[in-house]
Amino acid sequence: MLTSDLIRVRRRRGLLEPLWVSPEDEALLELAATMIAIFDRHAGDPRRLLDAELKDFLGAGTEFLLHRGLAKLLLDRCTFDTEAPVEPLELRRAVFAAATASYQQPEALRFERLDVKESVCKELKIEMQQFEQNLYADLKEEQVLVKFKSCRPEWLLHRYNVALAQAVLLRAARLAITLQDQTPARYRELFGKMKFFRLLHDIRVVEPGHYEVTLDGPLSLFKLSQRYGLQMALFFPSLLHCTKWSLQVDVRWGPKREETKFLLDESCELQPISHSRGQWIPEEVGRFTEQFAKLESEWGLTTEAELIELGGQGVLIPDHVFVHRPSGFKVYMEILGFWRRGSLEARVQLLEKHGPRNLILAVSKELHVDAEDVDLSGEVYLFRTLPIARDVLKLLARILSEKDDSSR
Repeated sequence: MLTSDLIRVRRRRGLLEPLWVSPEDEALLELAATMIAIFDRHAGDPRRLLDAELKDFLGAGTEFLLHRGLAKLLLDRCTFDTEAPVEPLELRRAVFAAATASYQQPEALRFERLDVKESVCKELKIEMQQFEQNLYADLKEEQVLVKFKSCRPEWLLHRYNVALAQAVLLRAARLAITLQDQTPARYRELFGKMKFFRLLHDIRVVEPGHYEVTLDGPLSLFKLSQRYGLQMALFFPSLLHCTKWSLQVDVRWGPKREETKFLLDESCELQPISHSRGQWIPEEVGRFTEQFAKLESEWGLTTEAELIELGGQGVLIPDHVFVHRPSGFKVYMEILGFWRRGSLEARVQLLEKHGPRNLILAVSKELHVDAEDVDLSGEVYLFRTLPIARDVLKLLARILSEKDDSSR
């Protein structure tokens, strides 16, 4: 991601226009290749050596914003870690203890630094060279570049353009997306990604295969806006896998938060920055699946589900489908991400009118973004960080019992 000081964008006639770069520009390709080579060269080195070369190469001033932006994206592909046979904190404690003991010896005329170092090396069974290298190895500048995910220069320039768009989305108040003529699998994947990133969204069916999606932006929320904005920016590259789409973003830009717009569609030159891996499974969904399987109940569980259209006013993509093995009866469960009272109430009403009767709607208390507390007992299943498998099993038993009573 690009930080706010690295964004290159201009505002003209009420529209934001990022300063895209051309991935075919020979000079820019050479620049990208040079910067990638710098990172490749410093694999295994302390971070201070990489930072020193970057400082000399990048320069200062606004004319080097592109250089620093590319460097930031490459840093995001780095893994730094402390490499030491002895924990640096443990080593420093041993040094301070040995130095204190040396000072307290009455026969000692002066403090011998070398004696202290040799005493510590003997105690911890390390070499003198390791002592010098590891004493402050946990400091940021001394951490080692243990892994760098290298890339091609063309990819880095494409990644930079996507990062410019993501930087705009971090300041969005609202997004409107139009999607047409995608395969059912693509729709499931994209809508699933919205849920994976826990985005507040409303999907309207214009006609079969044509959807209008509205997403609340981070600046429309009362709280958790920074965390939510990051989720929205992370979602954006998924949209680039679609072939026919358009995006309109309401943005509050600049120190005065002036209202402006940002427009994109499939004709832009933005390219996907990663492969499409199908529908992602949120962490809490995967953990719940493991917990539920341990209960050894009469219910089977799957995360594979089709889109269920809700009277042309939205869609339902169940996170879980429970199947009662003896009867074949199905119960769906949808887990909402970030939510506010109004959006949740509207969702409940839509599901009551057009959704399946056998549905559990689950929401996390921690992802509530309104100012006031909300009492929703009896309307939805509330959980804190993760749905509790035993609680859900009780809900399934109640739904099955109600179904049997109604059939009788």
